[in-house]
Amino acid sequence: MPEKRKSAYIKATQEAQQPQASTPSVPVNTVTQLQSDTVTPQDTPTVQRSVEPKVDKKVTFYLNQSQVDKLDQLEIDFRQIYKRKVNRNEIVRFLIDQCNIDNLTGL
Repeated sequence: MPEKRKSAYIKATQEAQQPQASTPSVPVNTVTQLQSDTVTPQDTPTVQRSVEPKVDKKVTFYLNQSQVDKLDQLEIDFRQIYKRKVNRNEIVRFLIDQCNIDNLTGL
């Protein structure tokens, strides 16, 4: 019966345990100083943050049933025409952005 072949794991561990003849003369775990002990600032400009961070504020308002139905219908119609989803918040935000004082004359 032929001799069993050594597995790759056993072969690798045996090779790692044998001392190697061509070891480099550099000591292991040494620290070499690359440049200096102090940190020098870079000459590249840094990115400045905007003054006003965008923060959404939660607002609650109440709608009657016909207004809720109309908002739902706008959502459905938008999805059918433009083939992408839109939610109620996006619709209300858009309407607020488009509205001006002249639109409020009927109040």
